[in-house]
Amino acid sequence: MALTPDITIPEITKLEIQPSRTYALDIDTGQIKGMVDGRQAIEQFIRKAIFTPRFVHEIYTDAYGCEVPSMIGKGFSNEFLRSEVKRMLTEALIYDSRINKVYNFDIKPNGDEIFVSFTVDTVAGVIEIDGVNL
Repeated sequence: MALTPDITIPEITKLEIQPSRTYALDIDTGQIKGMVDGRQAIEQFIRKAIFTPRFVHEIYTDAYGCEVPSMIGKGFSNEFLRSEVKRMLTEALIYDSRINKVYNFDIKPNGDEIFVSFTVDTVAGVIEIDGVNL
């Protein structure tokens, strides 16, 4: 009769979402005003990521920021702008592990401005971004 070795099975633990506590940034003044976590931190990330130009600031990796401002006022057709803005906004956000999906875009080019609204599914629930002027 063959001997069977004892097999130790490690205990399986639940995956826990790590806190996303960060500094609260007043986007209008650029001042730090306390701390935010959870949904507020994700909302702040979304707004900061879409307003930060990609490839400009050395402090950020190439994955951070958005290229939409480089498209504005260059004479592209509205159809092309709608397509590219959708792609660029999605790319600016989806790499963050707290973001599950970016969809339901409403993109309105208007000369040197682009107004956008969209929906973001996150680990903290659905976040609606309405009427942002890029």
